Amino acid sequence: MITVTDLFIYPVKSLSGIPVDEAEINLRGFKHDREWMVTDSDYFFVTQRQIEKMATIKVFFDRDCLVLKSPEGSHIKVKLDKPQKHFVKATVWGDVCNANDEGQEVADWLTTILGKFNNKPLRLVRFAYNERRTVPEQYLLGGEAQSAFSDQFPYLITAWDSLDLLNKSLKIRGQSQVEMKRFRPNIVIKGLLKIEEKHPCNLYSTRQDYFFGLRKPCKRCKITTIDQDSGEIINLKEPLSTLINLELNKLESGAFFGQNAICSTQNNILVRVGDTFNLGVQDYI
Repeated sequence: MITVTDLFIYPVKSLSGIPVDEAEINLRGFKHDREWMVTDSDYFFVTQRQIEKMATIKVFFDRDCLVLKSPEGSHIKVKLDKPQKHFVKATVWGDVCNANDEGQEVADWLTTILGKFNNKPLRLVRFAYNERRTVPEQYLLGGEAQSAFSDQFPYLITAWDSLDLLNKSLKIRGQSQVEMKRFRPNIVIKGLLKIEEKHPCNLYSTRQDYFFGLRKPCKRCKITTIDQDSGEIINLKEPLSTLINLELNKLESGAFFGQNAICSTQNNILVRVGDTFNLGVQDYI
């Protein structure tokens, strides 16, 4: 049986995640996941690839506010019900999206904490309520899926079996082991060997009539080398070098870990830690 062990949402792209016991499936992934994004003053996205310290900014919700907290203890709040009036065009991986600029106060706070990028101050934007950013059609298999500011897909699913294999290999190579948080998953499961090879496949819920479609093995980047607590890079090559060696995805070369996924429903279903799934293959949704 495949079991959900951990769930995470990342309200602000590339800032810290929030572990949760349950998460609500919405139109663009889990509710509030990657709904906000840090940009430069030209509204081009900025991530840990450019500013490693972004990992150290904690994110949480306090009643009707999104709260950002720096490692030094300063914080700033952004109202969740704030009207969207300051629309801009924000760019993420070549997609130009309608977004709302969250204002000068949070922009100044981010620039003070993280510094400028390419001599440009930082901004915070929120995905526009009525914006539409679809997953590329070749991964849908007849279904429909959207995302907000995630890299391309609304969900990332990883497996403990793969992390165990990676850490055993790192140990053999004399390298430090890594935590799952390096891979910034939405859903972590146990009971599925080499999830990176399972595509296109579906994880069918045993509790409700929906499934997650595994659609594209996730090729990993520099962010996996960043300690998600300290924001530091201890080893520029790991765990990427070991992942390449492991060949978790036999069909392509590269450092693969986890699967990008879509969901067959957008009907506000709750996914909970402890939920179980069966693995199956289907040609279309």
